[in-house]
Amino acid sequence: MRTKMIMLISVLFLMTLVGCNNIDENENREVSPTFSLPVTFGDGTKGEFLLIGEEGKIGLLVGSGKTGEAVEEKFIANKVNKHMWYFWGEKDSISGDFKVVGIDKEGKEHPVLLSGNDKVWQYSNASISPNDGADSHIPSNMVFPTSGLWKLEIYFNDKIFGELVINVEES
Repeated sequence: MRTKMIMLISVLFLMTLVGCNNIDENENREVSPTFSLPVTFGDGTKGEFLLIGEEGKIGLLVGSGKTGEAVEEKFIANKVNKHMWYFWGEKDSISGDFKVVGIDKEGKEHPVLLSGNDKVWQYSNASISPNDGADSHIPSNMVFPTSGLWKLEIYFNDKIFGELVINVEES
């Protein structure tokens, strides 16, 4: 009887720890850093794109402007926006089925990509398309149902490529 009681208490204790770790992980999220990508606009003006992510690997376009004057656009809950993804890496790691899993502040997974009017998990057959110094880029439409810190897990062919954290604000 005593052994069963100790096992029950141990299981409950471990369940509590696991639950607390998930909450802590979500509460301790930090917005990913931004970095700039130099560009020449169509009119010949020198400028920069502002991206959020991991320089040299993955970036999500969040703003643009003249060099040193790029302005970051905000992510707004329930507002559909077009976003450009930039990737650096080997061809096999940045092509194929492109998938983004959005994880809200509660730890719940959501499809955040849009295809037409439907939320989807992935776009099929993304191909290598160099642009603005990146090895590849992919345009997408995304929408986030709630405000807060969102972790975005980025996959190619069901293999995680990277992740970033964004702040989504109320409308």
